[in-house]
Amino acid sequence: MEQFAAVTTATGALGPVLVKLTALLGDKYMLQEGTRQDIVSIKSELEPIYNLLTRLWGREDLDVAFKDWMTEARELSYDMEDDINRFTIGLQPGDGSRLIQRETTDNPFEEFVGRVKGLSELCHEMKAMGGAIYNRSKLTTNPRPLVVHRDASELVGMEEKKVELIKLLRLHEMVCIVGYAGMGKTTLANLVYHTLGDEFQCRAFVSLHPSPNIMEILGTILKQVTNGAMSGGSGAEPTAQNIISDISISLSDKRYLLIIDDIWHWEEWEVIREALPKNNLGSNIIMTTRTKTVAEKCQTEHGAHVYKQSFGCEEAERLSGMILKQSVNGDLLETNAKGLSSKIVEMCGSIPLAVICLSTAWAESHAQGDYGEWDTWKSHVLHNGFLSTPSLKPLVQSLCRGFDDLPVHVRTCLLYCSTDVPRLIERDWMVRKWIAEGFVSQEEAAEAYFDKLVSWNLLQQVGLLQNIYTVRPVMMLDFLVCKAKEDNFVACRQYNDPGSSLHAKRIRRLSLYTDRYPDEDVSHTRSLVLGDQPQLYGVFFKRFKNLRVLEITRCNVLENGHLVDICGLIWLRCLGLKGCRQITELPREIGRLKNLETLAVNEARISKLPMEIGKLHRLQTLDLSDTMVTKLPEEISKLHHLKTLSIRGTEIRELSCWEVPNSLVSVVVGNVCSPQVVKLPQGLHSVSPDWFSSSGARFRGDLSIVLFDPLGLTSKPLQAAMLRVAGRHMSVPQWVKQDMNSVISIDIRLCKLRENDLNFLKRMPNLQALALRLEALPREAIAITSGGFWKLETFYVDCRLPRVITFEEGAMSNLKHLEFKFYAALANQDYSMGIRHLPSLEHIIFRCSECYASDSPGISATIEIVRKEAAEHCNEITLWVNDKNPEVFGHGAKWISQADKAIIEKKFEEREKEKEKRRKENADRMERIREQRIRLYLAAKSRAQGDKNKATGGISS
Repeated sequence: MEQFAAVTTATGALGPVLVKLTALLGDKYMLQEGTRQDIVSIKSELEPIYNLLTRLWGREDLDVAFKDWMTEARELSYDMEDDINRFTIGLQPGDGSRLIQRETTDNPFEEFVGRVKGLSELCHEMKAMGGAIYNRSKLTTNPRPLVVHRDASELVGMEEKKVELIKLLRLHEMVCIVGYAGMGKTTLANLVYHTLGDEFQCRAFVSLHPSPNIMEILGTILKQVTNGAMSGGSGAEPTAQNIISDISISLSDKRYLLIIDDIWHWEEWEVIREALPKNNLGSNIIMTTRTKTVAEKCQTEHGAHVYKQSFGCEEAERLSGMILKQSVNGDLLETNAKGLSSKIVEMCGSIPLAVICLSTAWAESHAQGDYGEWDTWKSHVLHNGFLSTPSLKPLVQSLCRGFDDLPVHVRTCLLYCSTDVPRLIERDWMVRKWIAEGFVSQEEAAEAYFDKLVSWNLLQQVGLLQNIYTVRPVMMLDFLVCKAKEDNFVACRQYNDPGSSLHAKRIRRLSLYTDRYPDEDVSHTRSLVLGDQPQLYGVFFKRFKNLRVLEITRCNVLENGHLVDICGLIWLRCLGLKGCRQITELPREIGRLKNLETLAVNEARISKLPMEIGKLHRLQTLDLSDTMVTKLPEEISKLHHLKTLSIRGTEIRELSCWEVPNSLVSVVVGNVCSPQVVKLPQGLHSVSPDWFSSSGARFRGDLSIVLFDPLGLTSKPLQAAMLRVAGRHMSVPQWVKQDMNSVISIDIRLCKLRENDLNFLKRMPNLQALALRLEALPREAIAITSGGFWKLETFYVDCRLPRVITFEEGAMSNLKHLEFKFYAALANQDYSMGIRHLPSLEHIIFRCSECYASDSPGISATIEIVRKEAAEHCNEITLWVNDKNPEVFGHGAKWISQADKAIIEKKFEEREKEKEKRRKENADRMERIREQRIRLYLAAKSRAQGDKNKATGGISS
């Protein structure tokens, strides 16, 4: 398998360049000596540059010289990768599988030696001048956005929201305020904090960060609840458990109010929750978050309520009007103020912080006489001044909070979303473009990045459309466009863009929504997105020599002749001709696109595919949906990497065995608006039209027949179709219960597995394979009891921890394959999975998501528990952990390492001792607390008796 290095906003294409240079020095290539020396020299100079770029990425404390050097390094990396690709395909076949550089082959590395050397010398100078900068760690906390109003009451409607929140706190122990950045969540929590503060014996207000230091957070809470008397344990270096214990003891007999502001990850709350005693004294917790995942999981907490922070258009217009009138000193007429307020709210949505900042910015611009007309001012702000206008700084800070702390790969993917400025984002299509651009290699990882952006409320699903998303909040898209332009990551030109020039630098990615084509050099452009073009020139596409992604949407002037030029773009990996109704056929030249991985011609008027489609040996996704295609050519069977075929809305009614490549993973055949039945080859199961009954009217996603082995086993793939229910659901949808009770397999994602849903799944008479994806981690493990699941052989669980499931005696009697996809979390030593109760079990697989660490204590502890249980099983159990070699356990095992067994037993013995030690410490602590309470009670009783005696004596006298 080829080594992969991602293209990122931090390092450009430098990672892939280093990988390719290393490959050129390997045995596969026979290069001339001069070329090899150039490559060795370049590689040695680039490695420290790559390391420095990685260390400097994301810093805001760099001067212009540092930033210019970083930009030049990234630009060089793109140029080098393009030239390396051209050099590689120019090599000639030699002996065996080796490629030879002939004397006539150009050596592009001679030119780069000088450029790289100059950049390397600057790198050493940067290190000498700024060692203190790149050696110090990034800040663990960010300041809150600047205050932009003197009094919270200036936020229209805030008083009513405060009263409503206080009422909720009377009914619930905890309230989670959820909303976008700038919605006033912190302001509202702060109002309630100061209004109710005197009702509580102690209180704390702590603000988190996307990458918080949990020790600092716990220490802050302890310091506030003890009024500074305690700061975190008696030792020199207190542990998190020490501080948790101190907080718990301090709050055990007190009524407390705790505000946890801007929480990003549920795991942080789980740690904090451990420190908060449930003493039934009327304590309250307020949590604020902008992430969807935290809010959804909060719904599963006992005594918790989720409060969605909202701000209506009328409130937003009143707020804007108030600021405009105050700022221009009565110079603005009432009608103008109202009209401007409507325009501002339309521009930024009902986000209080954005309304305040934009209203203030316009008022200041109006006072100075700059950009007098609204359209001129708006264009200036959106295209040039968003990041530099002083009045917008609080809004920019709020949007940066979270964006700057995204992992580099996720941040790169989000920034790429700025290519879809006026349109909505198709999830599947965006994921494939990320892969084609080299931001990520695997579809699973790309989907995980997308899910992270959704959970952080940076992308939001549009209505009931399962696959359609948009950037949120509204101003975030404008922010991304400006950031992408600043980093020369994406250049965008729209109809209302007043600028005549796209960018002074080379254009790497281009988004065009205008007929004004760029005069700049576009030969280095990697992505081109075109929308609603009124005209196209015949030579236009020939200018994009290094294009990897081409997306043309609903272009009615794109004709068959243009496709011949497009087929000359040999580096294309992703080609989308979506809704182009003038396209009636694909040219035979399509076979020239040897690197193409995704081809989408949905809604085009093509009726057949050319035989040359079989030459696209790297093609993984073919979307023919809503075309006039009636039959697939035999050559489709030559696409040995094809995974997804969409024939929804076509006239195709049968797939023959020779038409289905062995690699095929899914066939999209229809949706609720367009029922479609396709006859599949023997051994596969067709989609029943009964699934599209009236009870399924709420289902808006595609039905996918997934032809795959979810366990990744090479020995015996599933012969059944896995029906995937699109989207996330609070419970099993009613239409699934009514219309899909007899399916043999199902893949479903639930926020919480309720008892009645579990019973439904158990009673499904034909169920052989179940993929269960749980969004929220239950407080207690879900027990699979005896009875039901009579035919189930494959069980796949996708949740943060495998300990979400336990098996009791008699459970899943026919289960053979068990797989978990898991994530990092705290360890739980008391957990037992109970696999000894699965009499037919043969395989267990643990897969750790690529986005999480695989060596956390929680993961390691769970794997060790399963290893011990597998060793005691009556069957031979094969255990896989990620892609490592399998281990074989059990009384029926043919082999088992005695050394490994001794290590496992020793670890468990040590763990049992540690567990007993903690139990004893907890028991001693509770005994001390009990004794302290008794002493306090006796002292109070004695004082009360003394006061009573004094009062009696006074009366007698």
